[in-house]
Amino acid sequence: MNSAMTYKIFRGGLQQIFRDGILLILIPAPFLMGAVLRFFLPFADILLQQRMDYSIAQWFPLSDGMLVTMTPIMTAMICAFLILDEKDENIGIYYRITPAAGYSYLAARILLPMLWAFGASILVMSLFSLAVQNPLSILVASFVGSMQGMVMSMLLVSIAGNKVEGLALAKLTNIFAMGFLIPFFMEAPTKYLFGILPSLWLGEVVKGTHQGGAALLLYGLMGALTSLFWMGLLSKIFLRRI
Repeated sequence: MNSAMTYKIFRGGLQQIFRDGILLILIPAPFLMGAVLRFFLPFADILLQQRMDYSIAQWFPLSDGMLVTMTPIMTAMICAFLILDEKDENIGIYYRITPAAGYSYLAARILLPMLWAFGASILVMSLFSLAVQNPLSILVASFVGSMQGMVMSMLLVSIAGNKVEGLALAKLTNIFAMGFLIPFFMEAPTKYLFGILPSLWLGEVVKGTHQGGAALLLYGLMGALTSLFWMGLLSKIFLRRI
């Protein structure tokens, strides 16, 4: 991997993002979403308790699950749209005949952004989480979410022919990430029928935040392994697309 070329491509991607309002708004979006959920839901809970004698506090983990899921996905969408943009402009041909082909290009377009997503997820959860306060839970959930983000980016590039299709299909691919809801509404062993989804294990981490470290690490390992499975499954299609 050519580190100089990786940095050059990454810097070029940042310049593209700052020229594109849609991509630019996706960077602060997780923080805005986290702030809204952090302050609106407790306020709504107080009102409901006062007026209807009902509390939604038991569902706060769903808010945290949504937050740690969507933070890396927003970065994944930026990655995918950049790649599709470059494909539309035939820049991909240039990359295939330069040292950027292969590892350097993938590092610049997926690995480095997902490292940012990992750090952003930890920060967003630390600032705005309502139920998940355990540092290990935040770390593991952010890691699984970032791994899943890589899968989402590869999936979107693999099924979309261009950026316009990517915009249309982004919502559809997000269904893949909604598996974090399953542990909250299904019991074992039924829920494990969906064990191939990294998002299921992300949901297990969020729901099981008060469990021991061994259980959280096991969920994290399963999330990482299922993410690697999907990356392997998508890699050939993805590499043909870029």
